[in-house]
Formats: sequence, C-alpha cells, structure tokens
Amino acid sequence: MAFKEDLPKYDLTGKVVIVTGSAQGIGFEVAGMLGAAGGKVVIADLKQEACDEAVKKLEAEGIEALGVATDVSSIDSAKNMVLKTVEKFGKIDVLVNNAGVTSDEKPILDVTEKEWDFVHSVDLKGLYFLTQQVALQMKSQGNGVIVNLSSAAGIMTPKYVSVYGAAKAGVRHLTGIMAKEWARWGIRVNAVAPGYVKTHMIDKMVANEKNNTVVMKSIPMRRYAETRDVANVILFLTTEASSYLTGVVIPVDGGMMA
Repeated sequence: MAFKEDLPKYDLTGKVVIVTGSAQGIGFEVAGMLGAAGGKVVIADLKQEACDEAVKKLEAEGIEALGVATDVSSIDSAKNMVLKTVEKFGKIDVLVNNAGVTSDEKPILDVTEKEWDFVHSVDLKGLYFLTQQVALQMKSQGNGVIVNLSSAAGIMTPKYVSVYGAAKAGVRHLTGIMAKEWARWGIRVNAVAPGYVKTHMIDKMVANEKNNTVVMKSIPMRRYAETRDVANVILFLTTEASSYLTGVVIPVDGGMMA
C-alpha cells in the first residue's frame, strides 16, 4: 500500500469553477484558493467593473479568470453567465453558490414583504434557478461538484433573523434534495454553514460592544472565522479528497453548534 501516493490531492488543475458573489469577501477568497489549486475561475458578481477588478487580482497571481456581471435573482442573467462560461471554457466542473444578502435583524411582526422578497430572491430563488442551469450542463458532461453556502442561522433558530434564517434553512434542505436527485449523473452537492465571518456583513454587530461580547461568548473558539477558514472547507469539498461525500452540510462556526 502506497500511502503517499494515495494522499488526497487538493488539485483542480484544468477544472472550470464558477463562484457567485466573488468580487469580494468570502467569494473572492474562495475564487483565489480554487484558482491557486489549478482551477479556471469565473467571477460572477453584480457589477462588471467589480468582476474585472477581481479578475485582474487573480491574473496577477497567475490564475486564469473570466468576469461576468451576474444578478443571480434573474434567471436570464444566470443563463447568460452559464452560456458565457461554456463558450469560453467549454464546460463547468464546479459551482460555488456564495452570492447572498441579508436584512436588518427585527421581530417577525415587523418584517415587510419587500424585505422577505429581497432576501429570498437572491439567497433561495436565485441559488435554486442558477444551480438548475449549471446542473443541466453538468448532467450533459456526466459529472460536477456544487457547494452551497448555507449559514449557522439556517440551522440554529436565533431571534430576529427569520428572513435570512428561513432562506438559509431552505438552502440546507435543497442541498440534500439536489444531492439525491443528481448523484446518478455524477454530480455531488454539499454545503457549508458558516457562523460569524470577518466580512462587512458583521461590521454593525462588531461595532456594538454589547452585542459583540454576547456573540463572542457563544463561540467556543472565541474568535470570528476568517474568510480563509470557510474557503479551506470549500476547497476540500470541490476536490477528489471528498469524492464520497454528497448531501452533507459542514458547519464552519468555531464550535457554536457543538
């Protein structure tokens, strides 16, 4: 038995990778890491200027990349991005559904329909139909890997995050259904559920000393996740190192849900 030869290879050489919401934050970290592992990366974000800037940064690191302005809440925009990816690279091997928005924390009785529709149009509907389009391409290839970003808020039931929490719970549930439906076509579907990650999305909370203290006490590791902590797990899920995993949700939360 040759253990060294059998070590899992975190290698995406020649693979075509789409990362949504990847002009900054977790998405850009994921795009960079998967590109560094050999992937050809598609930056899919709202503004073309932001996509182009992210592509320049990746190319400076020797990573081949394409930027496509994409509104995941629009099926036509999702189809356009998939079409441009296949036109450029000929296939899609990996999709990371990172794009997402949140809303202000408030009691359910104060939530408006507009707030609900805004979050769910991106976090749930957008993910659903963009993934549908990518899966059609992967089905024709006979293989593919999809990683969805859920959230600790989609597993736990914290107060005042009903809109975002319901959307991310839906993502968690969809992950299992997609995995079961598409396994026969060689498509693996998994998810990560980050806790609190150092991005602009938690700036307001961190700035509030009282809230920050309460949240920090809820994290056994006593620190917020870095974007790289999330990207590391996604790299694992997109490579052959996780070849027998599908339908799982991995918390990246410093022990919050332990």
